[in-house]
Amino acid sequence: MSRRIVISGLGAVCPQATGPTALWERFSQGDAGPPSSLAERIPDAAFAKQSAQLRHMDRLGRIALTATTLAIEDAGPGNPLQTGIAFGSSYGCLPTNAEYLEAILERGGRYGNPVVFQNTVTNAATGYISMVHDLRGPTATLCSGHAAGLEALRFGCQQIEEGQAERMVVVGADTLSPMLLAGIALPEGMRVSEAACALVLEEHTHALTRGAHRHAEVLGTGHRGGSLTNQAHTLARAVRDAMHLARIEPEQLSAVFSCASGRGDFDGWEQRGLHEALGAHAAKVPVSCPKDVLGETFSTAGMLAVVLATRALDKGCALVTALGGEGSALAVVLRGGAHD
Repeated sequence: MSRRIVISGLGAVCPQATGPTALWERFSQGDAGPPSSLAERIPDAAFAKQSAQLRHMDRLGRIALTATTLAIEDAGPGNPLQTGIAFGSSYGCLPTNAEYLEAILERGGRYGNPVVFQNTVTNAATGYISMVHDLRGPTATLCSGHAAGLEALRFGCQQIEEGQAERMVVVGADTLSPMLLAGIALPEGMRVSEAACALVLEEHTHALTRGAHRHAEVLGTGHRGGSLTNQAHTLARAVRDAMHLARIEPEQLSAVFSCASGRGDFDGWEQRGLHEALGAHAAKVPVSCPKDVLGETFSTAGMLAVVLATRALDKGCALVTALGGEGSALAVVLRGGAHD
C-alpha cells in the first residue's frame, strides 16, 4: 500500500455485546450452547444514547449510528472536512421497504408514509451518520453481499491512499425482518443476528501526530470477483492480492479469521481457497470462526472479525476473509500493535 493506514477507532453492537471489549469477552467465552432464538435482534436499549437523533431513522440507521458513535468516541476528534464515510450492507433497508410498501398495497398509494419513505434507500443511513457526526469528506454506500463490510473498509483505505481524506469511518450493518428470513436459504439450526460495526481508519502519520491509539495497521486488502461455482479460487486470488500488498508470506500469518458459517458450500469454498492461497501453512495457522459464536451477521461479519483480530494480535499479522455469496471475495491483512 502506498500509505500506511491504521485503525484508530472501534465500535460494535450486536445482541450479545455492545462495544469492542464486551465483544471480545463474548467471543472468548466460545459457543454458549443453543440460543434462545435462531434470529437475534439488538436490544433497543443499545440506542438510548442517541434517542433524539434517531427519531426519523429506521432500524438500520439506528444500529449503524450507534456503532459509529462508539468508534468515533474511541478514535477522538478529527477534521470534519477530511473525514469521510463508507457504509456497507448486505440487505440494506429491505425491512423498511417492506413496511412502506405493505401500507400502499393494503390501503392505497395515499397511505405511503413519507417519514418511512425517506429511509427506503440504503444510503439514507450513510447520510444520517454524516450529518450527525459532521463528516464532510467522501461518502459511499456499498452493497456487495456478505462482503459489503470489508468492501467498505477497502474503499476507505483507497480514499486515504489517494489523498481524498485523512480519516475514513467505515461501517457495516444489517437488520432482520420476516421478509429477509423467509427469503434466504439457511441450514437448519443456523443462528442469524443483527449487528453493526464501525472502524475509524486514519493515515499513520496523522494518527501519530495527534497521539491517537493505533489498534492495528491495515497492511493490505484484496478484492476479486468470479463465478458462483468457483468461489474457492476467487477467494484464493483475493488472499494473494492482500498478502502481496502487505509484503508478507503465508508463514508470517499468526492467525486467520474465517467467514465459515456452518453452510457446507461456503465453508468448502473457504477451506479450499485458504489452502490454495496459503499452501502448507494453511494447516498450521490457527483459524478462528467468529460466526460460530456470534451467528451469521451478513455484511457485518468481516468487520466484527477485524475488531476481534485487533484484540487477538500483539505484533503478529492476521488475515480476515469474507465471501459475498454472489461471486465476490474480500481479504484483509492486519498487523497488531503500534509500529512507528
